[in-house]
Amino acid sequence: MSSTRSARLLLASLFLAGASAHAEQAVTLLGLGSSIPDAWQLETPSSDMRLLQSAIPAADGDAAAFVVFYFGPEQGGTLEANVERWQSQFQGPEGTAVEPRISEIGTAALPATLVELRGSYGRSVGMGPGGDMLPDRMLLAAVVETPEGTLYPQLHGPAMLVAEQRDAFIAFVRGLQPAATPRP
Repeated sequence: MSSTRSARLLLASLFLAGASAHAEQAVTLLGLGSSIPDAWQLETPSSDMRLLQSAIPAADGDAAAFVVFYFGPEQGGTLEANVERWQSQFQGPEGTAVEPRISEIGTAALPATLVELRGSYGRSVGMGPGGDMLPDRMLLAAVVETPEGTLYPQLHGPAMLVAEQRDAFIAFVRGLQPAATPRP
């Protein structure tokens, strides 16, 4: 067997071994491609503002949700306004404020900021908690600047489950790049 063919077989087997251990599914939105873990079950987006939506199942049935919001060019508000709104939906012990952890996770081509919050969470569209406060929740929210406008990927749910999926969330954001166009 030729060394080129041996190398190709080795690469293919390594790819397949890696795929079975860390299988991912490709996703495309706004002309950008990335991937999410196969365990994240894709769903039909529940509104026109959601480009992508999936559930992350948990053994106890308390799933997390992954959503990518897009409101249009120059829409969706500033980073500061979004951080303030997300923070207002969380409470710490005895109703105290929860301080966000903010870091830069983007690339030179697509700047992105990650906001992390953990505590009791009352998810809502506007300021303040909406509905019942659920204990020990976590939100990972990114603000990704693209040529088409800002993307707002979010992962929220039980704190332990979201924390376990943090690396996959960051990999999705960092993996965003122009999608390959099919050849004619």
